[in-house]
Amino acid sequence: MGDPKLKAELAKLEQSALIDLWEIDLTKHFDKEGNAGELYRFYAGAGLNDKPIIWQGKEYVPYGVATSGFKLSSQGASNRPTLSLGNINGFVTRIIYAYQQCLGAIVKRKRVCVRFLDAVNFENGNPYADPSIETVSIFVIEQLSSHKRDLVSFVLATPVEMDGAQIPCRTILTMCSWPYRGPECGYTGPPVADEKDQPTTDPAKDKCSHCQTGCRFRRNLANFGGFPSVNKLG
Repeated sequence: MGDPKLKAELAKLEQSALIDLWEIDLTKHFDKEGNAGELYRFYAGAGLNDKPIIWQGKEYVPYGVATSGFKLSSQGASNRPTLSLGNINGFVTRIIYAYQQCLGAIVKRKRVCVRFLDAVNFENGNPYADPSIETVSIFVIEQLSSHKRDLVSFVLATPVEMDGAQIPCRTILTMCSWPYRGPECGYTGPPVADEKDQPTTDPAKDKCSHCQTGCRFRRNLANFGGFPSVNKLG
C-alpha cells in the first residue's frame, strides 16, 4: 500500500530521488544437503558512491538489476513483471541449481526516497530519516524465463495469482529436506550413522542420509520431512 507521506514527497516539484530496494527470500528453500537458502537484499545500479544502502537498519548492496512490466491496473489479471539479475561469476546460476530455480521465492520491492534513508548513509547524518516511509510490493517467482552466462531473468506474479503455486514452498520429495539437527529435524542425540547410514560414533562422521532409514536409526521417524508415497528423488 502507498504511504501518504511518500505520495506527498513525490508530488513536490523538487522531489528527492526515488530508489528501488529488493529482497529475495530463499530461507524456506533447501538444497539436497538440507541447507536452507538466504535472504538477499540489494538495489539496482550504483548509488551513494557504490556503497551499500542502509534502510531500516538493514544493508542493501549494489547489484546489476533490470526490470520490466511493472505497472498498476485496476482491470483484468495482474501483469507478470520480469526481474533480471546480473549473473556475476555464475552467482545466480549456483543459486537456481541449488534451490529449485528459486520457484516460489518471495520477492519484495521497496520504493524509498533518498531523502528518508537512515542517517548512517550520510556523512553528516540525515534529519529527515524516517524508516516508516516506503511502499512495498510483494511478488513470488513464478518462472525462470531466461538463463544466460551474464544474465538470469525471472517472471514474477502476485501471491494470489500464482499458477501451480506451492504453499508452503516445499518440493515434494521422498528424501527429507530438513537440515540435520535443525529445529524441524529435532534430533539432539549422540552420533549414530553417517550419510550412507553406516553406523558410527564419531562426531566428525555424524551426518544424516535424509532417508527414512536415517530417522529410523535415530528413532526420529515422527519428524521425517519427506513424502514416502512419491517416487521423486530430486
